[in-house]
Amino acid sequence: MPSVPEAIDALAHAPDDIDRLRAVCVALLEDMRDDEVLPYTERALAIEPRDLHFVNWRAHALTLLGRHFDAVATWRNHAALPWRPAYYAMSLGQSLVMSGDTERGTPMLRDAWQQAAAEGEWFARKAEHLYGEALLRSARPAGFEPWLARNQGDTGSYRPADIPLWQGERDLRGKRVLITHQLGFGDQFLLFAGVRQWRTAGAELMITCDAQLQPLLQASLPDCRVVSATRPLRRDEPLPEALMNEVHAFAPDLYATLLHVPLLAAQQTPPPSPFFPAFLRAPEGERATAAAWARDLRGAQPGKSLVGIFWDCNQRHAREVGAVMRCSAIRRSLPLTEVDHLVTQPSVAAKRHFVSLHHPAVQSFAGMPSGNISVYEPGIRSFAETAACIEQLDAVVAVDSGVANLSAMLGKLTVVPLNLASEWRWGIDGDTSPWMENIKPLRQTLMGDWRSVIDEAIAFLS
Repeated sequence: MPSVPEAIDALAHAPDDIDRLRAVCVALLEDMRDDEVLPYTERALAIEPRDLHFVNWRAHALTLLGRHFDAVATWRNHAALPWRPAYYAMSLGQSLVMSGDTERGTPMLRDAWQQAAAEGEWFARKAEHLYGEALLRSARPAGFEPWLARNQGDTGSYRPADIPLWQGERDLRGKRVLITHQLGFGDQFLLFAGVRQWRTAGAELMITCDAQLQPLLQASLPDCRVVSATRPLRRDEPLPEALMNEVHAFAPDLYATLLHVPLLAAQQTPPPSPFFPAFLRAPEGERATAAAWARDLRGAQPGKSLVGIFWDCNQRHAREVGAVMRCSAIRRSLPLTEVDHLVTQPSVAAKRHFVSLHHPAVQSFAGMPSGNISVYEPGIRSFAETAACIEQLDAVVAVDSGVANLSAMLGKLTVVPLNLASEWRWGIDGDTSPWMENIKPLRQTLMGDWRSVIDEAIAFLS
């Protein structure tokens, strides 16, 4: 297979050669540059409009770029091609959901999942988890059960040997349960809020988490044993050897993954409100340090409230993470010009002083506004320190990120600027979240246009 430069160079000598266009697309996909295939797919479809691969690649690239309405149009314009019916329904249904049309997209995903499962299709699990996520977007806890299919699809998970998997039993009195982590920081902050339901059901718990989260989660869940472990990157990984002694000493009767944690709450009628209650608290040492810092900063900014701000998802600068994660980070991040417009706006600056919540190692990538902002001087080296800083603030403005989830689960008023197709947990409309308290979503009305969102933030903070 030629490299990307080789494939593009070959195409330059035969710009209408469909095989060379295909070679460029394949090379880009293998180089994790999926978002760059769009112009080549458009050229190819002008030559051969019935090629399923180019249609698929085009819709995928449009989705990565946040052009969900164009992705819907791509699927509809090529409906007559010989697709596998369940695959087509899944693809169009997901594009409809991402464009905001959950009313039509959700039942299409349900039907795609059921048909794919009946026919033994390889994508049945994907259709199932997309259906579950569509339900969650519409604030329906029933979505957590089909969302579990991610454990057999697009997320890594642990499968401990010789420990039975939890099968949904609600009475856990006398049971010792190992809960293994997965997904990203924000998912862990959010979903571990469901641990209290397991404790109420009588379970004694041991929880694994990313090392960066362990001190914070242990301080927040003092009646659980919280241990750090590497994050699973593949399905059904064995537990790390470094963890085995602690697991054997705990002697679990059952294990569950992070994706199982919300299911106990979802089984309740009515479900708890809020579904994900704030539960995090910083460790005492970090809290004391942050309190002293906040006293000094408030003295230097008399009469102003302190607002944390996080605007740049660092994965957008990292090509090695792949196009899906990189493009998601790009869509979620605020341009520095918009951040500067917000923090230096006279009506805001008269009342608020901002504190950057970026880790020092990534602050250089994020840049800094021109004024009215400080950094956390004790230093942010772990999420325990980020949490301690947030606890001393009056509010937080954070894009869809681990920091926004952290702030929400600390119970802090959290303003969340959102792109047009944000994560399910923020809801799909309105100025609240259906899953959490103290959340004020500010939603784009046009993909990529942040100015109206920033103007709304200015009005709120003024």
